[in-house]
Amino acid sequence: MSGPKAFRIVTRAEIIAICRRNLARLDAAVESWTSAGRRNGTIEQNDIEKVIARRDELRRLLEADRFVELQKQVAAEIGFLQVDSERRVERAAEIAARSKRDLRRSRAAAEALLQRLQALKVEIPADIRSELSGSSASSERLEAAMARALLLLPSQAAPDTATDRQRELASQLGAGERRDTLQEWISRQPEEMEDPALARVDAVLGELRGLGIDSSLFADRVALLEAEPPARRPLVADSLLLDLAAAVKDGRARAKLADELRARRAELSVMKSPQAALLLSEIDQTLTSPASSNGQELVKRADLLIEEEFKAMAAEERRRAVLEGLASLGYEVSEEMATAWVQNGHIVLRKAANAGYGVELLGGSRSDLLQVRAVGIGSSAEARDANRDRDMETIWCGEFDRLKALVAKAGGNLAMEFARPAGQFPLKIVSDPDASHEATAIERSYLSLPVNRPN
Repeated sequence: MSGPKAFRIVTRAEIIAICRRNLARLDAAVESWTSAGRRNGTIEQNDIEKVIARRDELRRLLEADRFVELQKQVAAEIGFLQVDSERRVERAAEIAARSKRDLRRSRAAAEALLQRLQALKVEIPADIRSELSGSSASSERLEAAMARALLLLPSQAAPDTATDRQRELASQLGAGERRDTLQEWISRQPEEMEDPALARVDAVLGELRGLGIDSSLFADRVALLEAEPPARRPLVADSLLLDLAAAVKDGRARAKLADELRARRAELSVMKSPQAALLLSEIDQTLTSPASSNGQELVKRADLLIEEEFKAMAAEERRRAVLEGLASLGYEVSEEMATAWVQNGHIVLRKAANAGYGVELLGGSRSDLLQVRAVGIGSSAEARDANRDRDMETIWCGEFDRLKALVAKAGGNLAMEFARPAGQFPLKIVSDPDASHEATAIERSYLSLPVNRPN
């Protein structure tokens, strides 16, 4: 097939740009994974170092020109980080829910210990009493207060100020006993059945914690729910659970949007245009202001700009690869031809060794599909040698194969879409490109002259 041809070309520069975009998205995924893990305390420095080492290994694939392997492994690593982050968030949610259950049990144990001390008429320091009876103390503070309170339990006879009956009772309770440890005391308390309504609330509160959302807004309602009789809790919990579920849904959407913004920011950071710099600034502001509502709009704008600039870069590299290849095959190529190709949508290159012939290049400005055909240069009114025209088309066929090999040698790929047999269509005749270029230059020069206006 040596007639008109349509082909697509992917240059080495375009492939490298794709790989760098992928690596930028990987950097964003690492950032999101690290941020969530540190927030929830579910990763160690050793975990981070392993992820960074894998990322650096993938970067070295780019340096080794292992482009296909890089793209596959980067996609797999991003997928792993996303799944692993979700798993760690779930673990953080479970830990938070378990912490709530433990706190509730510690409060029950503290209340039991306080009642025992009161039954024994033991004088309880005000600070210990406050901690044991308080509802806002953490598990750590409750355990510290209980440990101190256990030391107040009498192991000897009751003091002189007690009545005989109180001494006898205290002696019976304390005779032969060693002081309990805190763990022993808590373990001997009757373990109540876990309330299903409270368990559901604890689980959703754990999800909020895993997403990094402040749940203090629900603290008062949770406290009221805990104070409700067990029979009423399911009814009261339903309303609270609806609001908690809405908060979780909103939190997940915000986390997803933040990840998308980080990915776009990473891609924009490798671009040099003023538009990219401006958009980067807007994304940074949105990421630092969670209440901002323009995140989705920024994602759309970033996608459009990234795609637009990538396509422009790829088209420029395709034109450069084709022109450089044709120049090495003996076609006359000048510096302004790439610009003329963009402006006019087509361009004619003369074959230096055969002045009456050349090739015409079309397309490539809005699509990655390029077209090329052998052409005769001269006047359509002149008589043509059909056999020579066919021979030149056949010669062009071989040159096109050489062009394909040159692109491949430079690290790119040229794929044929379709080709017409030589002679199927009459050879297209075009005017002398040098004359056209000269006329264009004269016209531009004329238009640039100052206009003399009458006074």
